[in-house]
Amino acid sequence: LAYIEWFTPFAAPNPVHGLYKVSRSVHGDTRLASVVEVCELRHSCHLLPEFGPVAPRDWSSSTV
Repeated sequence: LAYIEWFTPFAAPNPVHGLYKVSRSVHGDTRLASVVEVCELRHSCHLLPEFGPVAPRDWSSSTV
């Protein structure tokens, strides 16, 4: 089984960096999520946080 948190569909990519922006799908204040069988998965997706102008300098691969 896999726990899935749902996000909004892709819109147009950002013209500066070409990445797509998504947001969590919610119903009221509740995040939309599902538990599905792994055999039903089609794709995985890597999501990056929106840092703003600069990512915190004290972050590293071992501290985040």
